[in-house]
Amino acid sequence: MTEKVRRSSARRELEELIQTCISIENRRFNPFLLDITEALRIIRRHSNQLRTLDDHLLDMRAITGVARVVESSSLFVDPSMVQQKLDSLSREQLAEFLLLSWHPIVELEQLTLASTKEAKEFWERMLSFFERRKRLHLGPFVSPDATDLGELARMRVVEEKAYSTKMKDLWKELKDSAENDERVDYWNFIRASDFAETIARAQLVSFLVTYGYANLQRKGNSMFLVPKARPDPHPEGSPLSFPIPITKEVLIRAK
Repeated sequence: MTEKVRRSSARRELEELIQTCISIENRRFNPFLLDITEALRIIRRHSNQLRTLDDHLLDMRAITGVARVVESSSLFVDPSMVQQKLDSLSREQLAEFLLLSWHPIVELEQLTLASTKEAKEFWERMLSFFERRKRLHLGPFVSPDATDLGELARMRVVEEKAYSTKMKDLWKELKDSAENDERVDYWNFIRASDFAETIARAQLVSFLVTYGYANLQRKGNSMFLVPKARPDPHPEGSPLSFPIPITKEVLIRAK
């Protein structure tokens, strides 16, 4: 056999081996059907026929393909082994494994005669509200009572005054405070008995300025509120924005 024929035969066997490895990788063949010892013998037998770069690349592809098959074989489970394992399991074990591996993506619910009967029996057996309440030892039962707007306001469920009414009341307070000097120190005006009320007053003042009930003047580090005798509120508000950070430390320094 001439060298040319031997090289051609070697290439053909290596290419067939590569195609077999590719088929196994694509899960078209069982990896256990490939004789790894014979595959390595073919590669080793033709190693001395490598002459060109293409020959060496073909050899490398064959070695890589066999290596991948060996790697995938460690993750591959022989179907006959699976069948043997399943046959050895009890019905209870099979049901348990089914529940562990079951991940449905669609669920269908419907009323049946059995489920309707079960629901009816459940409500018929359930004790009344008063019987169930006795088991909790809550004492005498007090019937619900009506409440009024004032009580709801004290509970902070609703506002006792509308927001617009609060604004007008604060505007009147601002005019009374600025009666002599025509202006009031901003920090002194918003300060209240507690921090939460101070924040609420500052928010209301911001609306007074925004909707034309008062002007905010800044002189150096001081700020003053100047009430308007005849407010000219604009529905769209003021085009200017002047953020004022309010913290407890700022209030202390503003005293």
